[in-house]
Amino acid sequence: MRQSPADENRNLTTITISNGDGRKLKNVIFIDAGFHAREWLTHTAALNIIDKLVVSYEENKQLLQDYDWVILPLVNADGYTYSRSGKKFTNETITCSCPCDGDLEIKCWRKNREPNKQGCTGTDLNRNFGHGWGKGDASSNPCEITYKGHSKFSASESQAVRRVLLDLASSGRGVLYLSIHSAVGEIFYPWGAEAIKAENYKEHEEVVQAGIDAMAKANFQFPSIYKQGPLHGLYPTGGTSSDYAYEVGFPLSLIMELPETRGTINFEFHPPTNVIGELVEETWIGIRAIASKVIEKYPSDWNFNRTYGKYF
Repeated sequence: MRQSPADENRNLTTITISNGDGRKLKNVIFIDAGFHAREWLTHTAALNIIDKLVVSYEENKQLLQDYDWVILPLVNADGYTYSRSGKKFTNETITCSCPCDGDLEIKCWRKNREPNKQGCTGTDLNRNFGHGWGKGDASSNPCEITYKGHSKFSASESQAVRRVLLDLASSGRGVLYLSIHSAVGEIFYPWGAEAIKAENYKEHEEVVQAGIDAMAKANFQFPSIYKQGPLHGLYPTGGTSSDYAYEVGFPLSLIMELPETRGTINFEFHPPTNVIGELVEETWIGIRAIASKVIEKYPSDWNFNRTYGKYF
């Protein structure tokens, strides 16, 4: 399904994966990635999920028995394209300590590419959603990297994600929303805009812990050590997609921040090519375990009240 084009006329494409059994109105896991242009690893992780569910279907078919998966692998297509328009990446260490300029400014670009006032460019798409818009770590300055936009959902990209979220929530199908980011090495649940935990935070923590445990037990020499908690524990943040998804009716809503290190290598947003395969495989192991726990807790006949994430 193609969503509205971004500012530079690049379509945003969601992919729906089903087992083809013809059953309508299955529960849905909705995953997106690439809100922030410089978070290159997130897009690869999302594409790997598609590969696991389609190419490796036999190994993972139980994940599609009662659920469809909707995946939007690149939210910020314009920003990502810009971030790859500089000099060729040669596995150099990149530290995005802004303000920065030249090639570093290009590779560390975060926002979309929509022109703003004061001669600046871009809106932080994960500050542009409706819940808590303008609160916490959200700037009103168009030149700041966390600029919230001139109004709620002013960016075409956040509008596109909102349409998917509302469609799935209003139909009663949306169960888990998971947005892949980097590079903190934590998994967050609501709320970000308020200093309180989601009403069903214990359920969020149970689901997330299944993923953390699975990744910790995987056979990697330097496994990532993930933590979890409410998003406001990182810093108070309004206008995020995860808060909005929970508000409109997804009972489970997560931000998965991929790690910035592997062993002794610190790469922040730009991992060297020799660790990418291992990182995306680890991410899949975690997401597969999270999804399995979600499917266990929310079978095909679950019922809920879609107001502010409350459920019965």
